[in-house]
Amino acid sequence: MGVLKAFFKLAVLLLVGAAVAGVVMMVKRPMPSGPVSYEEWPEVPRNPAA
Repeated sequence: MGVLKAFFKLAVLLLVGAAVAGVVMMVKRPMPSGPVSYEEWPEVPRNPAA
C-alpha cells in the first residue's frame, strides 16, 4: 500500500507542476503588437498546388 500511496503523491505533484508551468508559459507569452484588424486577411503566399 505504501508504494501505491507514494506513486499517487508523485502523480499529484507532477500534475500540479504541469499546471503551474502551463500558467507561467501563458503569462510569459508575448502579446501581439498592434491592433487586430478583422477587415483584412494577413499576407499569406498562395499555394501553387491548389
